[in-house]
Amino acid sequence: YMDLPILTTKEIEDITETSATAGGEVVSGGGAPVIARGICWSTSQDPTIDDNDGMTTDGNGTGTFTSDLVNLTANTTYYVRAYANNSAGTGYGNEISFTTLKDIVKPTVKTNEVSSVVQDAAICGGVVIDDGGAEVTARGVCWSTSQNPTINGSHTDDGTGEGDFTSTITGLTAGTTYYVRAYATNEKGTSYGEEKSFMTSIYMDLPILTTKEIEDITETTAVSGGNVTDDGGAT
Repeated sequence: YMDLPILTTKEIEDITETSATAGGEVVSGGGAPVIARGICWSTSQDPTIDDNDGMTTDGNGTGTFTSDLVNLTANTTYYVRAYANNSAGTGYGNEISFTTLKDIVKPTVKTNEVSSVVQDAAICGGVVIDDGGAEVTARGVCWSTSQNPTINGSHTDDGTGEGDFTSTITGLTAGTTYYVRAYATNEKGTSYGEEKSFMTSIYMDLPILTTKEIEDITETTAVSGGNVTDDGGAT
């Protein structure tokens, strides 16, 4: 008399975005040689060798075996069962589920408009729209007198995580064109928002003026005034 094989499914290990390691142990062949064994998996419960998203063939006989799950989809829950075949049919092990890792990419970040521009400073900032599947560990703006500035040059550090942030740019030169981009960094790398440009104000000095002579003097009133001969570079 023959019965189906008896087996267990191993715990899932080495999970990545697109792969994992599983396996099983054929405890009993059911009274007949085990001619094939492996695992089958699916995004639906109770996968079989006839209804699955993938399966392996990992030798024959009783004992333990290891199986590689490949071509998986990131951030997806899968159900796994070990199987073994003998002449009586197919036996299955216990079902185990796991979820693949998120497919981590660089963050998505937007550069805000530049405001409050003076001779040596300006206000900018940005928005981290998506962290790319991993924590944003640094964010801010970078700037240069050349296009496409990076964090290898002048930049601010304005916290972590997703959301809005404001950056104060300092140490600028008056009357100069600058290019600025927001940036955000996660474990995958650094990404940049669209580039904005602005020009700092020209150098300003105090106005130059003279006071007019006093005229039309009475007991209680007089007329005076002045002449602004130079505005110092600003209204």
